[in-house]
Amino acid sequence: MEPEKKILFVCTGNVCRSVLAEKLLNKLAAERGLAWEARSCGVAAQRYSAASPEIRRILEREGAPPFTHVPQLVGRDLLRWADLTLTMTQEHRRAVLERFPEFHAKVRVLLPHVGLPGADVEDPMGRGDEAYERSARDIKEALERLFSMTSDRF
Repeated sequence: MEPEKKILFVCTGNVCRSVLAEKLLNKLAAERGLAWEARSCGVAAQRYSAASPEIRRILEREGAPPFTHVPQLVGRDLLRWADLTLTMTQEHRRAVLERFPEFHAKVRVLLPHVGLPGADVEDPMGRGDEAYERSARDIKEALERLFSMTSDRF
């Protein structure tokens, strides 16, 4: 069955914020009985990197199933697949649209798109557990708002 809504999350290396958003959205959508599917990628992703252990711990605590992850570089096929592409920062959006301007209409920045304050979900890499927790809270709150958005705003 084709997903009802397809969302692509974009961050820098596709090892932290976008992975968290992808895995958490898929878990929460399944719990709500929604036919939504998320994928993720990065503007500077390198396939030899791994999802951060901090993100794995947060996802485990949230009840997400264990997963294998190979970072993916943002590309035309992924952007074409998505109904909506949500970047973690304004800079990520600029980077995506600089390379793929034809997707302008469906590339948004996560927090502003769902009406939350702040322009960016901060990058927690190398900044300690508190930074990871703050990013995870921001992403989870944004996903909850995304679920409640009407189709015309989606």
